[in-house]
Order: sequence, then structure tokens, then C-alpha cells
Amino acid sequence: MTEDYIRLFSQTAIADLDKNTMISIKKSEDVEKLLSVLYENSLSSLPVIDGEGKRVIGFVDTNDVLSLLSKLKLSIDSSDDDIRLYSIGFLNSNVNNIMDEKKKDQFVVVLEEQSLFEVLKLYANGVHRLALLTVFSDIENIVSQSNVIKFLNNNLSVLGQLGDTTIGSTLIMPFLPSKESLITTKSSTLAIDSFKIMNTHKCSAIPVLEDSTNKIIGTLSVNDLYGINQSTIKLLLNPTGEFINFDNSKIKSNKNKPDHQIVLKLNNTFKEAIQIISNNKVHRIWIVDDNNIPISLISLTDICKIIVEAPYILEDQQTNNQSNGDNSITNQNK
Repeated sequence: MTEDYIRLFSQTAIADLDKNTMISIKKSEDVEKLLSVLYENSLSSLPVIDGEGKRVIGFVDTNDVLSLLSKLKLSIDSSDDDIRLYSIGFLNSNVNNIMDEKKKDQFVVVLEEQSLFEVLKLYANGVHRLALLTVFSDIENIVSQSNVIKFLNNNLSVLGQLGDTTIGSTLIMPFLPSKESLITTKSSTLAIDSFKIMNTHKCSAIPVLEDSTNKIIGTLSVNDLYGINQSTIKLLLNPTGEFINFDNSKIKSNKNKPDHQIVLKLNNTFKEAIQIISNNKVHRIWIVDDNNIPISLISLTDICKIIVEAPYILEDQQTNNQSNGDNSITNQNK
């Protein structure tokens, strides 16, 4: 059955998927404008264009904003004047100066006729979005990992055995981070410090844990930076548990953030993970134990990597099983 989806994905052109019409930002705009455009369009990144033309020169995303934010000397001891000056310096920073600040957002261009399977290989290696080059050598559309996961969600039946494999299986778990490597923060940790933890460990999101039990109570994401402006930057000095629960009366919240905590268990299947991620428009899901304590996560990149590499592991397993069966028959005939 794995051959079915490899064949389908190899025969499907990336241009056939749902695409995002290109919404861009000029390199001369500031961070405040960037956050506003990202929020209004529920995006986490934008192509950056050069001047008045439409030439795309790269991408800027919320990870770049996070990197800039982490340089602020904002602390609980900061005076109101200091906070005001920090916010001005932060929000007035130029997009051109922070573009790819985090050095993780590769600007990759592919032809429209590129196969989905080839694109999955790029996403499996950490690329998050692609610019599509038309036959006229123009870039008009962006295809993100989320677009690809949506396609997978609409074609789950072709995954066959892989789709029915549980998250906790020996096939899936090696692709996912261990509990020991999982980066978390506590509810009582100041939001600014939690964001700095994310930046240090190059995370786009971390689970927020209850101080006394380590149970997950929510998620802090780079997209929670949408609502930061001169009047709200002081909210970063609140405990993370409070910050992630502020409503729109205090700060613009991430419109795509589910209003309830979404988690997976080890006995959930791979196709269930794809369904939940796609239907809830999230980029990752925390995997928890029976006590609701995070033990791993599965992200869009993990899903792409599993799709690309798991068939070869399954093929090796089937070959080994067949070989062992043949040896068993041979030994019985001796």
C-alpha cells in the first residue's frame, strides 16, 4: 500500500495543491506593520519584496521577530520609560534588518510542475514554505507545509498500513523527539523569559506546564507575538500561564489558536495525527502520557519526514520478515 501514496505523490504536481495567494511586505516596513499584516491574514511568515517592485528577496517570519524580541533587556525591574523605549526600538525595527534573523527560514523556489513527493523531501529537511515559479518566471503563490498536510488529510486512505500505525510504534517514535529533549516552560515563568527560552532552543512553540504537577495547561507560540505593540509590550512581564490566556480585550490573540488544549496519546494513529493537525490548523501537537504530562510532539516537519522515509523502513521490515520466514521453512525441511 505504501507504493500507492508514493505513486500518487510523485504524479501530483505541487501546483495542483491549494495555494496561498502571495501576500507580501516591503523590506522598508517596520515590525509593527509586519505583525499587523501577519495577524490580519493569520500567517506566520511573509515574502519580502524589494522596493516598489514585486521581486521577492526572501521571507520574514515570527521566528525573526522572536529573535529580535529576545535581545530586549526587558525585565520585571524595567521602569515605564525603559519599557517605552524598548517597545519603540522593537516595533520600529526595519523588516530588511530582521529578515532571516533566525537563520532558519530558507528561501526556496520551485517550479510549478515539481512533484509533491520531491517537495515533501524538502519539507522533511526543514524547509517550511516554497515560492512557486510560473512558466513566466514570476512568483505568484506560496505553498506551505500546511497546504501539503491539508492534501494528505484529504487522501488519508492511500497511506494504508502507515496511516494505521500508532504514534507509539517502533516505526513512528524514532522520528519524534524524546521526553528528555522536549523544551518546556512553567506557568509561573514570565512570558518574556519563556519567549527567550524558545529563541535559545530554536523552538516555534513550547508547552506550558503547571508548576506543581508538570501537566500541560497550554501552548506558547511565536504567533502569540501578533498583539505586541507599545501599549501591550508590558504584558510580557506577566506569568506565561496568564499571558497565553489573555483575551482580545487586552491583546490581539492568535486567531488560529484552538480554544482548547489539543494533545495526542501514544495509541493514536498516524492518520489521526494528520487529521487533528490539519483540521485544527496547528503546526504541532504535544504527545502526553496518561497524566497529561508531555512526553514528545509531532510537527508538520515530522509528518513530512515520516511520509518520505517510513516506506523504506517498512520495505526493509517486510523483506526481513520474508527472509526469516524462508529460513524457518528451510530449517524445517532439513
